[in-house]
Amino acid sequence: MTAAQGKSRRGERSETLVDTIYRDTRQRLNQGEWRPGDRLLDYEIGERFGCTRMPVRQALLRLVNEGLLNGTTRGFQVPVMTDAMVRDVFELRRILEPAAAALVVATADHKQLHAALSKAIDLAKVAMTHNDPALMFSANASFRHAWLQCVRNERLVSMIAMSADHANQVRFSNTQDTANFARTVAALEQLSEALTSGDAERARGVMHTFLLAAEAAYFERRLKI
Repeated sequence: MTAAQGKSRRGERSETLVDTIYRDTRQRLNQGEWRPGDRLLDYEIGERFGCTRMPVRQALLRLVNEGLLNGTTRGFQVPVMTDAMVRDVFELRRILEPAAAALVVATADHKQLHAALSKAIDLAKVAMTHNDPALMFSANASFRHAWLQCVRNERLVSMIAMSADHANQVRFSNTQDTANFARTVAALEQLSEALTSGDAERARGVMHTFLLAAEAAYFERRLKI
């Protein structure tokens, strides 16, 4: 091992158990394992990792600090967002994501991106055929991951990921509406075409429209409940 390699390895921080629990729990939240209003039981998470409650609580407190969980007298709970909070999140997303979409057009390998987005869209079509909300949620998450991983600005990706995590309540709601599945698939297809079109301004505009439609669908569903 060279001196440079040794220095590089010494400079890397090893992931702690708290880091691992934090990352796993955040991923599970994103995948819909817990829904808004659900409680997270620290002893159950501890059993999964074969550890005491202490590192679990430290990891969950990090998620509380990020606004992804609420700390209550009964433990930890997935937040239930007010309408005003949802509007704030969408306002932030409309600032960040169209700009990121334009960057993707400028830097991504369009052939590889098209393949990844098509795979997610195919999954969404299966979900539509079988009226499967869980599968539609997964397809949306896969589509999002495919284009976001092409954004080279890590700080921008981090900010978008955080805003998306806060929007989980919206994604849960919209992917439960099986009557809206055809419209969802069509929107993903339009966004895929824009992201691989080579036209940055088109991608910016389509992403903005996509977010407006997602917000409208959420509040339309809210009126039906």
